[in-house]
Amino acid sequence: MNGESFQQDGIVTYGNWQYAAFWDQSGYVNLSRRQVPSGAWSHLRLTDYVTTSTDSHNTISIGIAPSDGTIHLAFDTHSSQFRYRKSVAGLATAATWSTSGFGAVQTKLTATAMDVVTYPQFFAHPDGTLQMAIRTGYSGTGDEVLYEYAGGAWTHVGTFIDGTTAGNNAYLFGIEYDNVDPSNPLLHATWTVRETSNASTNHDLYYAYSRDKGRTWRNNAGTVLAGPLKADASTLKVWGIGQNRGLINQESQVVDAAGIVHVLASHLPASSADNTDFTAARETAVLVHYWRDKASKAWHQVYTPFLERSSRGDIAVDSADNLYVVSGDSSTKKLHIQTASKASTWTDWTIRYTSSAIYFSDPLIDHQRLKSTNTLSIFTPRYGGSQIDVQDWKVNP
Repeated sequence: MNGESFQQDGIVTYGNWQYAAFWDQSGYVNLSRRQVPSGAWSHLRLTDYVTTSTDSHNTISIGIAPSDGTIHLAFDTHSSQFRYRKSVAGLATAATWSTSGFGAVQTKLTATAMDVVTYPQFFAHPDGTLQMAIRTGYSGTGDEVLYEYAGGAWTHVGTFIDGTTAGNNAYLFGIEYDNVDPSNPLLHATWTVRETSNASTNHDLYYAYSRDKGRTWRNNAGTVLAGPLKADASTLKVWGIGQNRGLINQESQVVDAAGIVHVLASHLPASSADNTDFTAARETAVLVHYWRDKASKAWHQVYTPFLERSSRGDIAVDSADNLYVVSGDSSTKKLHIQTASKASTWTDWTIRYTSSAIYFSDPLIDHQRLKSTNTLSIFTPRYGGSQIDVQDWKVNP
């Protein structure tokens, strides 16, 4: 339950503070923070709620609203009732904090029921508006829904990806704003589609972007599409990846300073035969980098030799738009850091570090800290779950 690729964000820097969220072995939500670059960690243990399940999907996601400095936590939901709590205003940058700064656990954000939801993901518009995407429905038949926080309250924006009509669902690689033009930031979303609850039916890479905070959406060519988007619309598919290719859902996405969208996926190499056994296919699936050139709108694919087995990696950029991938290997229990330079057009993928055999689950990168201070900060649980490390690496762009 600690360290999953869809835990957006499990570790995040806001101002001079870095935050991390995790479950302890008693089933309580914990939130830790420190002043960067090297302050001591302090911890809050929220003991008025105990997890309902040890399902690994029931992660904790952190959102911080720049508009008022509130901290938002969404947690413990997998095709089940939403669970959420928020802090008092200003807590994100307050010199002192305590559990009394958080309100009670809530099961919905507005009057709209949130009884069957999964994968809450927070992201902020450059103007300070906090938003949240979340799936309604189930694996193989679900929609992506958008909420927005402003003026101290949430509003229900609506469904932006429809999967239930066709009996499938979108799995987001990521959803985030660029900041190329602060007066007109674009919201970028990429996803794969699953046809049934069987992961072998994951297929293809899809992309859309919005100029108006997710109210209307455009395809890769810039054409405005009637909403909500159809998850598997041919007008949204930007790269063909067949079923039975060991394609894992929800790996990672990042948008660099030039507005180029990068997607980290993993699936079988082109030379490998199809495999209907997803677990077996994952044993030889490799990490693949997809990226969209902003000027030409063309998508590119770069295969890497790196294996993960059942794990998933995270992709991030530094201040010079070099790429960093942190990934685990569920077989060897080793953590790897891979890089690719912008100067090579992200083709010189190289392993920079391999850990000893002590890690498990999906590592998470503090994206904001890497972009702003060139510090690669990695949240990585140890095998067995009783310790979580945060590794800090200073990088030279």
